[in-house]
Amino acid sequence: MIASVVTLGCKVNEYESQSVLNQLQRAGYQVREGLVFADVYVLNSCAVTNLAERKSRQYITKILKINPNAKIVVMGCASQNNPDQFLKNPNVVALTGNFGKNDIVSILNSQNKQPQPIQKEYANFARPIETRARQYIKIQDGCDYFCTYCLIPYLRGRSRSRSIADILDEIKSTNANEVVLTGINMSDFKSNNQLALKDLIEQIDKLNKRFRLSSLECNVLDDQLLNTLASSKNFCPHFHLSLQSACNQTLKRMNRHYSIEDFISIVKKIRQKFANPTISTDIIVGFKGETDDEFNDTIKNLKKIKFDFMHIFPYSERAGTVASKMSGDVDKKVVAEREKQIQALNSKFKADFYKRNQGKIQTMLVEAVEGNLSLGYTNNYIYAYCPTKLEVGKIYRVKLTKPHKDGMLAELIN
Repeated sequence: MIASVVTLGCKVNEYESQSVLNQLQRAGYQVREGLVFADVYVLNSCAVTNLAERKSRQYITKILKINPNAKIVVMGCASQNNPDQFLKNPNVVALTGNFGKNDIVSILNSQNKQPQPIQKEYANFARPIETRARQYIKIQDGCDYFCTYCLIPYLRGRSRSRSIADILDEIKSTNANEVVLTGINMSDFKSNNQLALKDLIEQIDKLNKRFRLSSLECNVLDDQLLNTLASSKNFCPHFHLSLQSACNQTLKRMNRHYSIEDFISIVKKIRQKFANPTISTDIIVGFKGETDDEFNDTIKNLKKIKFDFMHIFPYSERAGTVASKMSGDVDKKVVAEREKQIQALNSKFKADFYKRNQGKIQTMLVEAVEGNLSLGYTNNYIYAYCPTKLEVGKIYRVKLTKPHKDGMLAELIN
């Protein structure tokens, strides 16, 4: 019996899908990933935007084109939010939300069709199956921030953290040469009810394995944490700092926990403490009530910050959030024009980023080989194309030469 896991959404979903693969393999299934032929599919859904939820539904159709007789299990944020949208399809034989992923075989065997109750404690998962050169390590789940636009705290529950000992044990057991710490809001990682990201990183650094951090809130990056990261020989200096808007009035309506001045100050400190850091962000365009003046403030401040690259999203209203009850919808044509302006700025930022890195020597983790071309991310998160056949999973020194596709060409340094 063949089972395939199909994953949409965030790095936490990626981690949990790798765990599900392990659970299925232990239960005797031949396991695969993605839209390939299988007898059973586990769809790990996403609901961060309306588009993501619609894509989750569309993947049912894609699966049934491959195997019309497939049995489908749906899990994740979209099924937590609205299970009925999936249960209409007779091929969906079982369903859960975000809770129950750590026991997916029982969900499948019992043909459960109700999301499990939201958990208050951190749920341990079976260790992920290792199918990638870079291994995600989940350290935290849930969120207490309740940004007004975001549905995820209602679908993932309140913030809860994994034990430091368990995290370290998993990192020690992985064969991957790079690990990525991830969580729904890992800036809120705690031990004994105290913020403890710095303590965790200090322990991880002793393991002498290359590591990087996924998305962070800027307000967690105090001098102590920055000094800890700057002194590490294993930290990959890429900071993805979720900004969402560069205007204080908009940030206040979003219920974000910082001002644009705070954010700019943190970025300055990062650039002072690290020789060549990469700083990226997320921007939401056209949030409720965003005026022309507020948008112009965002543009002005983005030019001040000069991110290396940005992920840009039009505001997506989610029923049940505080923002869904706010007035001040922005006309869709206006949103599209604003998005176009920020995308143009993003193109300039990326071009400057690649130009700044031309001639720089970095370390590259090889994640795939296509013909004689080795592909993978550098330590500062540039996707590198090296015209030399190298070993997947190994780290090499390379010299970045010029922009290429969505990254840069690189020469192997002997």
